[in-house]
Parts: sequence; C-alpha cells; structure tokens
Amino acid sequence: MRKIELLSPAGGMEALHAAVQNGADAVYLGEKSFSARQGAENFDTNGLRDAVKYAHERGTLVYLAMNTLVGKNELSRFERGIATAAACGVDALIIQDFGCAQMARSVCPEMPIHASTQMSAHNEKDVEYLLKRGFSRVVLARELTLEEIEKIYKNTRASLEVFVHGALCVCASGQCLMSSFIGGRSGNRGSCAQPCRQIYTADGKKGYFLSPRDLCLVDSLSELKNTGVDSLKIEGRMKSPEYVATVTGMYRKYLDNPKEVTSEDIRELEKIFVRGDGFTKAYFAHVNTPEMMNYSISNDGISYRSDKEVMKKAAATYRDGVENKKIAVTGYFRMKQNEETMLVLSDGVNSATAYAPVPEKALNRPLDCALITERIAKMGQTVFNLEYIECDIDDNLTLSAKDINALRRDCADELAKIRGEVQKRHVNSFEYTYSKRKREGYKIAVSVMNKEQLEGANGADLVYMPIELFENSDKKENYIVELPKVTYNVNAYIDRLKHAGAKRVAVSTYGTLKALVAEGFECVGNYGLNVYNPLTACEYANEGIGHLTLSPELSADEIRTITDNTDVICEALVYGRQMMMTTRACLIKGVRKKCDCERKLKLIDKTGAEFLVYSDKYEHINMLYNSAVTFMADKKDVINSLNLDVIRLVFTDETKDEVERILGMYKGTTEVEMPKKFTRGYFSNSGKNKQRGRI
Repeated sequence: MRKIELLSPAGGMEALHAAVQNGADAVYLGEKSFSARQGAENFDTNGLRDAVKYAHERGTLVYLAMNTLVGKNELSRFERGIATAAACGVDALIIQDFGCAQMARSVCPEMPIHASTQMSAHNEKDVEYLLKRGFSRVVLARELTLEEIEKIYKNTRASLEVFVHGALCVCASGQCLMSSFIGGRSGNRGSCAQPCRQIYTADGKKGYFLSPRDLCLVDSLSELKNTGVDSLKIEGRMKSPEYVATVTGMYRKYLDNPKEVTSEDIRELEKIFVRGDGFTKAYFAHVNTPEMMNYSISNDGISYRSDKEVMKKAAATYRDGVENKKIAVTGYFRMKQNEETMLVLSDGVNSATAYAPVPEKALNRPLDCALITERIAKMGQTVFNLEYIECDIDDNLTLSAKDINALRRDCADELAKIRGEVQKRHVNSFEYTYSKRKREGYKIAVSVMNKEQLEGANGADLVYMPIELFENSDKKENYIVELPKVTYNVNAYIDRLKHAGAKRVAVSTYGTLKALVAEGFECVGNYGLNVYNPLTACEYANEGIGHLTLSPELSADEIRTITDNTDVICEALVYGRQMMMTTRACLIKGVRKKCDCERKLKLIDKTGAEFLVYSDKYEHINMLYNSAVTFMADKKDVINSLNLDVIRLVFTDETKDEVERILGMYKGTTEVEMPKKFTRGYFSNSGKNKQRGRI
C-alpha cells in the first residue's frame, strides 16, 4: 500500500520529542503570535530553530501553524514571521487568513503553504480553488464522510490532509463565533474558551448538548489510505507529551503493520485521554447526533486522563535521550598504509566524511571488514543505524578502538549536522498595495428567514433570504439568495439557483464563490469568509468579487482599516442575533431524539442566556444564534464613521411588525427604542486585545 504521512501535534519541545521518537513523519507546531492554539506552549524563534534541527536530523518534517485571522496592524509582524520560518528551515506554513496566504507566496515563493482546516474547505470546489491560489495541500474540514473525502480526491487529485484522532469541534472549523461573542475570546484568533463543553438546558432537559466525543479512526486506516489522502493528522497541541507519544505510536504501529486493532490498544488510547465513555468515528462513518456526542459528561469528566502506568510507558519512549527513530545509513571505510583512515557515512542523499590517524602495523590480529563492521555499527545514542559498510583495507594494519570510536562518532555527528542544516530559501520584502475610493453613504440590507419577515422588509435596499424562501416568493431585483455557511453539494445548489431564476447569491466559502461566479451569478462574499484585513479584501477584489461582508469580529477602528484601504463594496452586520455556530451535527435531534427540525430549539446556558437553533431544510445544517441581538440603531455616529457601503440587519425570530419597526429605526423614520437585552458586539471597543463580549 502507498506511503501515507503521519502528522502529530507539538505544543512544546517535549511533545515534539515524543512525536518524533514515536514515529511521526511530520509535526505541526505554533509560534508565539499567530497560532490557533494560543494556550499551547508554542515556540519562539530560538525554540523553532532547535525544533526544526531536532526533527530534520531524524527525518521528520516541520509545519508551522500561522493559522489565525490577522489584523491590518499585525500584517508586518506576520510578514516577519514568514521570514523567520524560512530562516529556521520550516518545511511548510499552515495558514487560515486568505490575504496572508498570498503574502506568504510573495515573501517566500519556495515555501509550501497548507490551507488550514480553519479555511472550511469541505467540497471539491473549495479544494480546487485553493490549489489554483497556490496552496500545496488542503487540510479538509472535519465534517466529511469517507465517500465525500474520496469524491474530493477523485475530482481534484490534491494533496489532502484529514484529522484522524482527538477533539472534535461541534461547529464547522473557522465558522465558530460563540467563544468570541460571549466571552471575548476568539477561536479564529487562537483563544477559544470552549463554551461547547458547558452544560445547557433545552426542552426542560439538561446536558452537554454541544460537546462531541473524541475522534478515533485507528481501525479505519486502510479505508483512509484508499481515499487518496496524503496525511493523517492527530489533534492535540494542548495535550501532554505522553498523549502525543501514545497516540502517535499507536497509529504508527497500525500504519506499518495493517491488522485488526486490538481492544487492548483502544483501551490504551482511552486511558491516555478521551472525553466521556469512548471514541466516535463521527461524520467519517456517517455517525451523527446523538451517538457522536457526550451529553452526560462534562469537560472535566475525562476518562483515565492520568493513568500512571500508561503515562510512565509513554514517557519511556522519548525521555532521557532515547533514540527510537533511526535513520538507515551506509558506510565506506578506507584504511591504507601511510594514509589517514577515512570513514564516509551516507543516508542516500547526504554524506559526511571523517578521518582517523594513520594505521599501524598489526602485531597480533589485523583489522578486517567483519571487525570494522562490528565496531562502526555500534551507533548507540546517535540517530543512525548502519545497514552495511564497504571496506577497503590493506593487509596487516590496525587502529586503536579509541580511534575507531572517535572516527564513528565524528562522522555521525557531521552527518547529523548536515541533515539539520537549514535549506536556504530566498525571502522578498512585501509591497502593501491598497486601493481606495470615495464612499457616498450606505444602503440598508436585511436578512430574513420567512415570508412574514419578508413582507416587513419592503423598505430595505437589499434583502437576503434562504433559497427555500426565494423559490416560493415573487422575484425582485434586490433579492439575494443566502446560502448556508457550508455547502456540501455545490452543483445541486447551482441547479436549484438556476431553476429558481436567482441572479445574486451570498456565499461563505472560496470555491463555491468562484464556481457560482463562473456560472454567471453576481456574488456577495458573505461573512463566513472571515475578511479581517484590507489585504484579504483586496485579494478578493482581484478575484472579481466586488461585494464583501466583513468579519463580525472587527471593531469599529478595524472596519475602518478595511473600508479606507479597498475599493470593494464593504458591508457589516449592525443588527440582529449573530450566527454563532454552523454545524452538521443535528442539535435538535440530540435534544428531542428525533428530527423535529421544523421547530426551532432554545439552548439555555447557566446564566439563563437563550441561544436559538434553526435547521436548514436542504442539507440539514444547524445554525445556532446569539442570545442577545447586536444593536446599533442609537449609534448612528459610529455607523456613519465606518465608511461602509451597506449595513445589514439580521432577523431570526422577529415578527413582521418588529422587522418594520427595527428597519425604520435604522432608516431614521421610526423613533429608536432600546431592546431589553442587547450587545454592541465588537463595535463597543476598538482595542484588539480587550474583552468584547455581550452586554
């Protein structure tokens, strides 16, 4: 069977040692500033250089995760991070921010770039587009089935990476705003507080309704190989080195020796770390709610989290200078009369040469090839394993054991040094080129969910609506079909949109956006694209996308850095319940034990906050909305200062009369009436590092 990469997490140096010594082909790690796991130890420049050297000496690749959204004021620091990664010898960058990925291509064209799972690539159109934009690998969304992964590979032949073990997010990666909006800790910025692991009440029941089990696909490795994927990824940059050692070693074992996984080995994986009562195969095996969830287990209810025997066994695989991962080498030994003795070691690509003193005449037993092979093969604590050695030896010569040992050591050290040397990559300075235009006031758009709300939205300039509502409504020029944040069957949507006579569509993923543009639709880049800086906005403009809805995580000042530095139509959400999660998990079924998805669900947290859950009727996507509406009708001065082209009001459970009244407030035709419960969202504070939660 073909070779497939095993990719392990390294939250710190000890975890990196654990991964390498237990057979990882590659490791992924974060640096201090732009890692999506800010809670991990992560690496500074010196630590990164040491990590790459250690890994490369042992034949392991290193991928640097710079996979957070990046603000305009951070772009120059991100650029320096790319240059640092190149100087340290990193093998690839993992990036989420679309504009920053294009920066990386410009700054270091030789550096491979991997599309982070935070980019929400979940269909072949997304993957196809990312390849065209210079990504060498795509880390697929975790919500895909075996068949969907196979389909993506079949239609793209892309280098694909999939998660096979560890924690699952209930929300589609890159689309979760829950931690951000209720606690000011953004998952897109590496600081998720995991509100999904908290207890909620729904329909009178209590449970951990947003908390998935941990993923385990160790007994599906043959199926994974057959999908065409190139890399199997273990989650866990926040986990212990012992966890990394155990899980990496277990997957290495079954990748190298395909056979039925024993119950004892599954038990060992559970003992090192598992949430609740066991693992799940989740979407990969078409497992959905409630089977994939941990409804009765809190985030602290980790089974066998610190089993002493398993921890001890794991630590023994990488501590105290243990060298398990040996690199095969061949040797050439030359010992001639009146010449320095020479040893050459080669790993097949690199070679090193070392010398020992001139040999002496043998008084007793002369050295022969068998004796030399025995002594050179004693590689001990080096990273090498001698496969064979060719000897060219004159008769009746000898060399002291001390000199032979020194020769072997010096040659091995030199080869290790060569293997750890940084591959030189040329680095360019980046030219920040922004475009500007004068903006003349804003239009008002609304998003509606039903026919009654649509009737109340008559005064809006633009009206967003789901495809089901559009199909059953009179068509108007200002109507825009709003697709779900994730779209698994793009071609089916294209057919429906054409049949319904749609002309304008709002889309939240890269490939779907370009596919629709290619079909002649006028597209709005929706807020699921996470446009967080003017560089990203300008990149979309260059791609022919002239209308973008900006990230809801931007402050007023940060919005202005985009509207002042691009000529694309810029839109922002200024009213309504913010969509906090988009999930393929059927949360409604999880609570009600049946697909009663026509009726919305309320999840109530421990503070009494109520989060609404709706289900998309076509692909059964669940959408969870904030408990409080964002409200800015009384802050016209702030809205005016944003220099926007469009402001959007999002309606979920509002009545027709409420839609008319609230729309009137923002138009200035109705007196402003403050809601009982509301939030200013990210408009309330321009400081990028401050807490900005709900009010």
